Amino acid sequence: MKSFRSILHLFITFIILLITKSYSQFTSLSPDCSSAVQTFLNSSEFNACFPYNKLSSQFNHVVFRNFTTNEKDIINAEDSICSLPKCSDSLISNFNSTFQSKCSADIAKNSPDALGVSILIYAYSPARDSICFKNSTGGYCLVEIGENIVNNLMPGSSFTNLSSKVLCTDCVKSIANTCLKYIKSHPLPANLALVFGSTTNITDYLNQTCGASFL
Repeated sequence: MKSFRSILHLFITFIILLITKSYSQFTSLSPDCSSAVQTFLNSSEFNACFPYNKLSSQFNHVVFRNFTTNEKDIINAEDSICSLPKCSDSLISNFNSTFQSKCSADIAKNSPDALGVSILIYAYSPARDSICFKNSTGGYCLVEIGENIVNNLMPGSSFTNLSSKVLCTDCVKSIANTCLKYIKSHPLPANLALVFGSTTNITDYLNQTCGASFL
């Protein structure tokens, strides 16, 4: 299911974008747009609630080869993110207004970096919550999901046929419900709707795999 793969990719994209991309590397953005994005990501207000500069420096030389290789780095990143208060809706909303104004041409031409920033803005709230969810043993849910995928994905298979051992967990349930609830109250922008598809497919896929009462 495209939509379920997309829900996983949303959180992975959000983490990787923010912890590996230096604010000076938005090379596909126009000068005015790039300046606006850099100013926000480097601002004291944003770094007080999301440690962007710290993570950019920490992960500047990290190469993300696979989950197993980088699990410790992901945990360290989650520790840094979750130790700070969540950014306010008003802070993200104000940045979105600036982004829409300064980057309208970049958004219109579907610049890869503009799409990445659009995901950052839209997904921040549910992604931050999901990044910080923990399981019953105190481990991060995203790490648990990553470990389950590594341990249960058969050679040659894909995200389209993940087993119940991967999908039917409290962690997946918490993340899926958080995302679905957010999308219901915050409809996807047009440029992201094409990427993430229908939430109905996500609900149907998980309920078919895990039982009608899963979500």
